[in-house]
Amino acid sequence: MRNDKFLSPSASRTQEIGCEIGKSLRGGEIIFLSGILGAGKTVLVRGIAKSLGIRSKVPSPTFNIFRVYDCVLPKSKRKGKFYHFDCYRLKKYTELRNLGWEEILADSNAITVLEWPECISDRDVIKTPDKKIIAAGIKLENNKRVVNITVLKR
Repeated sequence: MRNDKFLSPSASRTQEIGCEIGKSLRGGEIIFLSGILGAGKTVLVRGIAKSLGIRSKVPSPTFNIFRVYDCVLPKSKRKGKFYHFDCYRLKKYTELRNLGWEEILADSNAITVLEWPECISDRDVIKTPDKKIIAAGIKLENNKRVVNITVLKR
C-alpha cells in the first residue's frame, strides 16, 4: 500500500477496503482518518479491525474518545493492541496526551487509528517520531465513497 484510491458503492465494500488496509499492517502504524459525518470512517475501521482478528463489535468511540482491542498483527502474527480514537470532541493536544497518547506511540506492537485528527488544533499530531503514518480520507461523490490512502511517512 502506497498511495491508493478505492471506490466504494456500499458499506460492505468500504469494510472490505478496511480489511485490505489492515492486512498490510505490521505494527507501529498510525492511521489518520478524515471525512465528513456519515462518510464511512467507522465502517472502514471495522474492516481494519476484522483483518486484525478482532471479532467483537467495533462501535464508534465518539463518547468514549477511544477504545482498545487485543489483536494479532497480520504480517508478523505477533500479539498487539488496536487503538481506535475519535478526536471529534478533543480540541487540544494535551487532551490526547492525557489519554496516554505518548505511551501508545511507544508501543511498536500497536496499531492506532485516529478519526478526526484535524480537530486537534494546537499541534500537528501527524508529526510523530519513528512511526509509519498513513492518511486516509473518505469523500462522498456521486453516491459512492472515495477512499484515498496516502503513506505520509515510512
